[in-house]
Formats: sequence, structure tokens, C-alpha cells
Amino acid sequence: MSYELLTLKTNQLNNAIITKICKLKNTHWRHNLDNQKKFFYNNSKKLDHHNLLYCKSKLVGYTMLRRRKLYKKKRYLLFDTLIIHKNFRSKGLAKKIMEFNNFTIKKLNLISILYCEKNLIKFYKKNSWKLQKFKNRKLNKFVMTFNYDKFFSVKLNRSIIENADL
Repeated sequence: MSYELLTLKTNQLNNAIITKICKLKNTHWRHNLDNQKKFFYNNSKKLDHHNLLYCKSKLVGYTMLRRRKLYKKKRYLLFDTLIIHKNFRSKGLAKKIMEFNNFTIKKLNLISILYCEKNLIKFYKKNSWKLQKFKNRKLNKFVMTFNYDKFFSVKLNRSIIENADL
């Protein structure tokens, strides 16, 4: 089966693609389509990146990389949402989209931060993400980074994370 991966910024997405993204997200996080769209419009900015994984013309995988500010107004990508359609899981597609996410982050010459539950740490570590030694207190989730050491000499700490733009 052949797959296509592409990155689009929010301002390049049309209503049809946004609806497909929200429908895909709703298969996992059931908030109804209207609430998914509200979340999308309230939380995505025009320069955020959306990595889309298609099988034929069907959207089967998605990640949003939200462009935000971190320490001393430096930019970073908040890794938000990784989803593979339930009928396409266990086919190596999560690894495929993670490789593409990492490629996108490197290509943009930025770092990325994600917040996750304990049961996902092993998956992200396998995909070259680094676990930090503290949790985000606001979200009560583990903090993981990609590409951080390349750009910052300041050690990442809880106060930097908790003051980051989400």
C-alpha cells in the first residue's frame, strides 16, 4: 500500500481538510465534530504545521506542530496530537509519521516539546525523543524534547516549560 506524507501550514488548509482532521481526531477523542472544530480554530495559528498521512485519498494519520515561544522568546514546536486511524494501526504508520515529524522539525531548524502520559514514553524514546527529568505540573504529564540540546545551552527546567507559550 502506498502512502503520502505532506506538511501544510494552517493558512494552507481549507475547510474540507480541517473537517477530515477533526473527524479523524474524533475517532479517538470523542468530543463531537463541532467541539473538535472549535478546538482546532481556537488552538491553531496560521503558521502552525500540520503533518498529514494519506492512504490513497483517505486521511489516516495526523500530527499538529504548533509554533510557539519558549525561553527568551525563542521559537519551538509544541508537538500536539499524534493519531493514526484505528483501521490503519499496527502497520508501522506511527513510526512513519514520527520519522516525518522529526524530519519536519529538523528542516524548520527548531526544537520540539511534547507532553505525554507514562505509557507513551517508550514509543517516543524509540523515535529519538529525550525524556526530561521533571513533569509539567500544570498538565501533570511527562516532558519530552527533540533537538533541544542542539539549540540551547541553558538546561531545560520546569520553570522554562511552565512559562512556555502553549
